[in-house]
Amino acid sequence: MTTRFIRQKKNNQRACPAKLVTRKTSVKWVKRSGGFLVLTMILIVCAVVLAVGSGIFLRSISEMNEGADAENSLKAWGTVNACGEYALLQLASTTEAGDGWDYAGDESLAIPLPDGTQTCYIYTVETSGTAKLIKASSTVSSFTKKILIEVATNTPSIKVNLWTEVADF
Repeated sequence: MTTRFIRQKKNNQRACPAKLVTRKTSVKWVKRSGGFLVLTMILIVCAVVLAVGSGIFLRSISEMNEGADAENSLKAWGTVNACGEYALLQLASTTEAGDGWDYAGDESLAIPLPDGTQTCYIYTVETSGTAKLIKASSTVSSFTKKILIEVATNTPSIKVNLWTEVADF
């Protein structure tokens, strides 16, 4: 900021006392560009709010998808276990009828669920020494669950030696 003293005279009038005149060039620039600064600040704040809002929105969409995936995985797990229970029931009923562990498997089942029907498949029952191997699978959306059940056949009643989820048979 610069200052100077000026004496003014008008039409032969006596001189006025000295006046202090200041130049505020930086203030004039701020006054002239004040709208630009406000607009820039508003744009920056809007960009930050938009970025935060987008992040929250995308996070919630991701969590919804993860929830749906978990639900479909549980449906596949429940459906394949229902098929395993059905196969054990069929195996037990053939044993009680005197046919001696004569359930063949190789069938598809429709399992009713509250939001629709899901299907599972029971593969052909295999014999492995003194055990029967029951294999079943179910697919819900893109989730496939497979189980392997080993049942002892050297006992008069059903005895499950193994019931496990497997990646492949």
